[in-house]
Amino acid sequence: MIEVQGHRANDEETLERHLAAGADTLELDVGLRDGRLVVAHETDLDDASGLTLDRALELAGTTPLVVEAKCYPPETPQPEEFAAALEPYLERIRVISFEPWVLREVRKRRPDAAIGFLFEEPVEVTAFAPTIGPSRHLVTRELVQASHGLGVRGVPWTVKRADGMKGLLDLCD
Repeated sequence: MIEVQGHRANDEETLERHLAAGADTLELDVGLRDGRLVVAHETDLDDASGLTLDRALELAGTTPLVVEAKCYPPETPQPEEFAAALEPYLERIRVISFEPWVLREVRKRRPDAAIGFLFEEPVEVTAFAPTIGPSRHLVTRELVQASHGLGVRGVPWTVKRADGMKGLLDLCD
């Protein structure tokens, strides 16, 4: 199955544009400031638009939200703090992160939480997370076969062009 994900829906205008384009899911980034989730891509939160997770969920309606926890200690708060802030939302969102510890903390709080492990360097594929998110440059036929063999779903990031998508789809034959 192909999932079209509206990437970096970090402000109302972009989120609404992705919805209008028919995105299957919406991805946004969250940081943590003083125990509160802030929608922003940069870890210093300087690019925060004022969009809240509550508002994003309201605007998204039935379209699932994929929330990237921007957790990079010591630059950011610790995984336990991120997971605690995300806990009230875990029934309604998917949590993705480059930080496996934040995903483990999320699973401690809600064992059935939808999580995805992001990576930009080669890693051994395990069933730690039901979804992996490799950089598109890391996707090989072997990675696809290994993940499928473990029942792990792959969602490469960020594929913006049709020829790039075709190349990835060809690896799934």
